[in-house]
Amino acid sequence: MRLTGPLRIGVCAPYDLGRHGGVNSHIRAQAAALRRLGHEVSVFGASSAPLSDGEVSLGPCISLVIGNTETGFGVDPRSWRRVRKFFRERQFDVIHMHEPLMPLVPWFVLWQCTAPIVATFHTHRERGHRWYPRYRRIFEPFMRRVRVRLAVSDAARRTVLPHFPGDYEIVPNGIDVNRFARPATRPPDMQPNQRHVLYVGRLEPRKGVEHLVHAMAAVQRAGSSARLVVVGDGPDREGLEAAARRSGIAATFVGRVPDDALPGYYRAADVVCAPALGDESFGLVLLEAMAAARPIVATRIAGYSELLEGRGLARLVDAGDATGLAREIGSLLDDPGQARALGDRAAARVWEYDWSAIAGRLDEIYRGVIGPAAGPSGLRDQLRLNELTVET
Repeated sequence: MRLTGPLRIGVCAPYDLGRHGGVNSHIRAQAAALRRLGHEVSVFGASSAPLSDGEVSLGPCISLVIGNTETGFGVDPRSWRRVRKFFRERQFDVIHMHEPLMPLVPWFVLWQCTAPIVATFHTHRERGHRWYPRYRRIFEPFMRRVRVRLAVSDAARRTVLPHFPGDYEIVPNGIDVNRFARPATRPPDMQPNQRHVLYVGRLEPRKGVEHLVHAMAAVQRAGSSARLVVVGDGPDREGLEAAARRSGIAATFVGRVPDDALPGYYRAADVVCAPALGDESFGLVLLEAMAAARPIVATRIAGYSELLEGRGLARLVDAGDATGLAREIGSLLDDPGQARALGDRAAARVWEYDWSAIAGRLDEIYRGVIGPAAGPSGLRDQLRLNELTVET
């Protein structure tokens, strides 16, 4: 096994690779950062659409609503053979899996993989994970095949740890800071003579956007001309647009935007608001706003507080508190000096989450796992186990 020089790294996606955003954005950014270090990286998983940039689809997807969130994942049992063929064609030094207990492709990867496995857990649930206790007996053999367990935050670790005890290292989400820090083209939806409060994310109940709509009604009634700009899509979009019309607020629902256009929305915002109600393990949108040096108003939920609270990086209010959102948004709009200071502090701290730093930590983890325990004799044992599994 190679301990120096470039590594051959496989990155397994748990959700539909045919969709952009969320964990998939994290995975693609991770792959790009590792390639900049000189590694050979292959991204693979199930997909509902043709893939580009060398990504590999190992089966089709279906879409279900789980916990009020629409999720696409692979359930085709024929993916077993595709995974086996894929591993016969490509030899990896290490496999990095995200949410490894999602069906079905990650299960097949876990069972057939012969390389050391590193796994990252992203999910946080305020009331605990529904699947982990219910299917623990099924999941435990898979978890035993994971050599190194990572979590993106302490909130994510607290969700998985009670069901699968062990050591979990915190490796947070990363961001290309320069992508959001440098000047960007102002989007036509955000005119320079107008002030804007920006939301970026899925439009679904747990994101709390309806409370932001109510808050903006109060902000505008108080005399502010700031317009609400909503970037993203989801099952709640129609209802939220109707609520905005009923409230009589100035609002623009942009829908999804291309990745290369997103920095322009942050850079043009006067305030970025993240009003989620819970079940957020981290909050990538917070890092994006911080990199753009925008002042943030967010809810005091586990994943957000861990990143922001006590550091002077944002104004926090209780989840579901539209009055609190209105108060903090209005305060920042009325005091540009305070807003600028908040954004500048956030921009100074965000560099610890730059992908250059995160990729360096991952490189150390990979090289640590490709050690004596994964040497030639250990690898032969794993290969034989795989052969026995396939034969049966």
